[in-house]
Amino acid sequence: MSLCNDLIGLSYGYGHRPGDGSGQTDCFQLMCVVHQRLGMKDYADDFDWVYRHYAKESVPAIRLVRWLLQHSTASVEQQPGDVAMLPGTIAAAFATVSDVGGLVYIGNRGRVVQAPTVPPNLKLYRPLP
Repeated sequence: MSLCNDLIGLSYGYGHRPGDGSGQTDCFQLMCVVHQRLGMKDYADDFDWVYRHYAKESVPAIRLVRWLLQHSTASVEQQPGDVAMLPGTIAAAFATVSDVGGLVYIGNRGRVVQAPTVPPNLKLYRPLP
């Protein structure tokens, strides 16, 4: 049983966090909660800039890349908590490797899903402690 099972099915909501009572989350807060459950630094405070400077779905992909470069290193072997940047139909988003090895992310239909495996060519990043 995954630590993330209760997150599956949450709908996308910019600026919302799992557990805030809205039934929604965004990719930043989803990543933070997964990290928290894994006992890792959750980086929640590091994402204030997103909500201060950008409206829903207007965060440039380059800002996500910059965050990854500043707060992580390339992952050689997949581990829970590793992060990937996924292209989206509207905007890029973060996905996080779960405790059972799959990816937790907000899917194209606007709901949190957990893929059973990580695609082999997906570049993963290990957040710094």
